[in-house]
Amino acid sequence: MFWLLTVCLFVLALLFILVPLWLRSHADSFESEELRKKANIALFHERNNELEAELSTGIIDQDQFDSLLLELQQSLLADVSESDSKAAGQDNLAKPDKKSRKQKPDSVKSRARDPSFVIPVLLSIFIPLVAYGLYGEWGYIDDVELMDLFQRTVDNVDDPDEAQALIISLGEIVRADEESGEARPWAWYFLAENLANLGMFAEAEIAYERSAAVLDETPEKALVLGRVAMAKYINAGLEFTPEILEVIEQARAINPNELSILQLLASDAAEREDYVAAIEYWRLLIQVNPNSQQAQTLRANVAAAQQLLAQRNPNAVDDQPVINVNLALAENLRLEGELRVFIAARSAAREGMPPLAAVDLTVSQLPANIRLDNSSAVGAFNLSSAESVYISALVSNAGVAAPQSGDYRVVSESFTHNGESTTIELVIAEQVP
Repeated sequence: MFWLLTVCLFVLALLFILVPLWLRSHADSFESEELRKKANIALFHERNNELEAELSTGIIDQDQFDSLLLELQQSLLADVSESDSKAAGQDNLAKPDKKSRKQKPDSVKSRARDPSFVIPVLLSIFIPLVAYGLYGEWGYIDDVELMDLFQRTVDNVDDPDEAQALIISLGEIVRADEESGEARPWAWYFLAENLANLGMFAEAEIAYERSAAVLDETPEKALVLGRVAMAKYINAGLEFTPEILEVIEQARAINPNELSILQLLASDAAEREDYVAAIEYWRLLIQVNPNSQQAQTLRANVAAAQQLLAQRNPNAVDDQPVINVNLALAENLRLEGELRVFIAARSAAREGMPPLAAVDLTVSQLPANIRLDNSSAVGAFNLSSAESVYISALVSNAGVAAPQSGDYRVVSESFTHNGESTTIELVIAEQVP
C-alpha cells in the first residue's frame, strides 16, 4: 500500500511537469503557423498595392495587372494551403503517408535539442529513481511496516486468533533483527503485549526485558519496566521478590509516577493490609486523572481504608476536616442534566494552586450533599494542609474544571475549618461572563 501511494504521488507530480511542456510545444507550433499566415497575407496586400500604383501610373496595362494579380493570389493560396496541410499532418499522426514519414519538421528537431524541454523531461525521469534509491538506503520503511502490527495489537481485544497471528509476525521480525544485529525495542514490547494477552507471562517477561534493555533512560523505558515488574509479580505468585523490587526502583528512578508501578504497589499494599502505604499510592494515582471514573473509585478506596485504620487504632488517623456541601440550582435555572458539575475546596491563602479536594457529578444529581475530606485530595496537598479555605461549584458546558464564558459558578466566602466538620450551603445561579 505504501509503495502504491508513492507511485501515484510521483505520477501526479510528473503530470505537473509533462502536461505543461506538451501544451507549450503544441502552442508554439500553432503560433508559428499563424504568424506565417499573417506574414503571407501582409506581403500579398503590400504587393497588391504596388501593382495598383503601377497600373495608375501607366507602367503596366490592365492585362498585365490582371495577370500579375492572379499570379499573386495563387501564390498566397498555395502558401496558406501548405500551412494548413502541415497543421493537419500534425493532428493526424496515426495515418502518415510515405512522404510525411520521410520529412520531419525542423521544429520537432529543434525542440528535442531545446534545454528548456530536455532538462525537465530528464529530471522527471531521474528524480523518482534517485528518490526511491535514497529512501531504500536511508528511509524507515521497516518502521512504517511495523506500525500496522503495532496498531493491530492496540486494537486487539480478547481475540486469541489475532494475538497468535501477531505473535508469529512480530516473532519473525525480532528474529530477523537478531540475525542482522538490529534492535527495535517496540517490536519486542508489542510481542510481549500479545504474549501477555494469551496468558504466556513467562515468555512475556522475557520479551519485556529485551525491550527495556535497548531503550534509553526515558519515560518510555519506565513504562516498559512497569510491564516487566508486573509480569515478574504474576510469575512469582503475586509476591514481591528482591528482583521485582529492583525493577520497581529502576522504573521509579526514571519516572516516580509510572502508572503500572503505582498500581502494582497499591495493590500489593492493600493485599498486605498496609493501608497507610496503599492510601499514599492511591492518591498518586488520583493525580494522573483527577476527574476520571477510576479516580472516583480510588477516592472511595481511600475513604474505606481510612475508616479501617480508624477502627483499628483511633490514633492512626489524625482528626481531619470534613466539609459537607449542600449544593442546588436556583429555582428558575434550567440546565441539561448531563452537564458536569465540579465541586472543589481551595486554599484561601494560596490563590492559583490546585484544589485541596474535589469531586464531580452531573446536573441531574442536583440537589446533592457532597462530602469533601482528605480522601478527596487530587494533588500533593489535602484539606488538612490549609487552615482557611473556600468552596466553589462550577457547571461546565465544555466538561472541564476550568471556568469558561457561559458556564455557571458559585463561590463561597473563605472560612476556617479548624479540623472539624463544617456544612456549606451553595446555590448555583450566576453565569460566568
